[in-house]
Amino acid sequence: MRLSFLRDTSDRVELEDREIGSDLLRGIENIATVALGGKWNERMEPAFIANIGHYRRYKFNSVRDLLRVMRNKLNHYRELPQEIQVLSWTGI
Repeated sequence: MRLSFLRDTSDRVELEDREIGSDLLRGIENIATVALGGKWNERMEPAFIANIGHYRRYKFNSVRDLLRVMRNKLNHYRELPQEIQVLSWTGI
């Protein structure tokens, strides 16, 4: 249930237009330092970070990018290498 909320939140955030200067995007990124406590990649396993780097570049201080990673890994969980599945959520 919680992962579904995060996936849905990520989908909503992706709809926001970066060019116009969305209040929603500005708001979530303005709290990034407090919400994330620093760069989120520093709290994850190096193998996981290496795996996500194969598909796109992420800003490790961005709430939006963290939500995107969680959504993408949830949606493609069964396609992940076994070692990354073990590092990720159990029982999805």
